[in-house]
Amino acid sequence: MSHRDEYKQWPFLTEEEFELACALFDKKYVQAKMGPTRQIFKIRVRRTMTTGVTYVEILRLLKLPENNLDLLDAFGKMKASEEEAATDADMMDENTDEEALRTTNQQDDGLPQYTTYARQPYVTYEIHLHPTYRTPTLWFTLHDLPMGEPTFNLDSVYRYLVPPEYKSGLRAAGITGGISAALNPVTDIPAFFIHPCQTGEAMEKLDCSIDNYLMMWIGLVGGCVGLWVPKEMAQAEKSGSIVIR
Repeated sequence: MSHRDEYKQWPFLTEEEFELACALFDKKYVQAKMGPTRQIFKIRVRRTMTTGVTYVEILRLLKLPENNLDLLDAFGKMKASEEEAATDADMMDENTDEEALRTTNQQDDGLPQYTTYARQPYVTYEIHLHPTYRTPTLWFTLHDLPMGEPTFNLDSVYRYLVPPEYKSGLRAAGITGGISAALNPVTDIPAFFIHPCQTGEAMEKLDCSIDNYLMMWIGLVGGCVGLWVPKEMAQAEKSGSIVIR
């Protein structure tokens, strides 16, 4: 059975189709029985206040703390700062660059508490609809790396995110090795992204419902920079409401 009649122009997406795909993807995450994985892998659907643009944000710890006390401490900070981290960047006019964002809130010990995963190395992925190619585009940034390791650095991306089996292929894909850099479409902060020029061609070979569009897309695009959807999400029940936060 073909699912292509669900789309106006398969495999490309209208804004409404992308928003629905995001909501259904979020629904799978909400309903999945993920256990402890939910604490280190978080998915949220975002909507900018000024333009109403919808996108998906995924946060993942790069590695677990060495002991349970550190892990509990990280989880506590994640919970305490979650609401603050949810504020859209376009509402924070005074924060015009990453340093300003990271130093907005300081505790007595001087360590920044800007993000959910403060003090723990982590990666933020964002899925945006490309306005020209009409396919999802994967953006990503590294945060809170060990002292002396730059976050906006291609070598850091290859060291922390790119699995060994993908490195040679990505480096051979172009001047920047298949990974491009530009200003994030929401925050205007420098970020990396996977260029979507071949996404439509890759998706064209598949056939999936709008319910599974982003699952399939991440399977094609995400693995080269360390993004996989937890298998529990594929097993999530199909009943329940759609959640947009």
